[in-house]
Amino acid sequence: MKLLKIYIVVACCVLLTGTAAGYTIAFTVTPPETMPGGMVTITGTSSIPAGYADEAVLYREVPNYPPKDAGRYPFTITEGGNWGFTIDTTGFLPSTYKIQLSKSADYPYGSSAVLMQTFVVTAPPETPPSVATPAPTPMATTPPEEIPTLIIPPEPTTSPVSMATALAATGICALAFAYEFRRRDE
Repeated sequence: MKLLKIYIVVACCVLLTGTAAGYTIAFTVTPPETMPGGMVTITGTSSIPAGYADEAVLYREVPNYPPKDAGRYPFTITEGGNWGFTIDTTGFLPSTYKIQLSKSADYPYGSSAVLMQTFVVTAPPETPPSVATPAPTPMATTPPEEIPTLIIPPEPTTSPVSMATALAATGICALAFAYEFRRRDE
């Protein structure tokens, strides 16, 4: 009978613990490579509630040195979990640039969160000197292809109340085991 009580307490602890997961956030960088003066678009999705505002930090990679802060870009999550911003690379040096999101204290991210992406700013091609430059030929332009958006379903979240409940259940379970083993020793 005593063993049955222990199994019931353990089962209650398992049921009360639940899952520990966090919010999702992810983003893409388009295009992944550009020349100075090009526009880079950051497009993201998240399961964080609409209205949450944060900023992304842009770093420039410098060989043999720590990355240099190259700017901060604010964003706000809209209804549906979308967010984004555009970076004008005018004046950027040729290098690899890293966009990094900070971790939120209010909304803990799950393991599938994408917090960093990179893009490359390349040097413009050098043109050899020539005697005469031919007139440019007009080229037909085609509209850019639409890039499909990957929507990641939100992971289940854990509130502070459920975490406290899980800790309390674990504590009760530990006390029940200690009490039962102590009674056996007497």
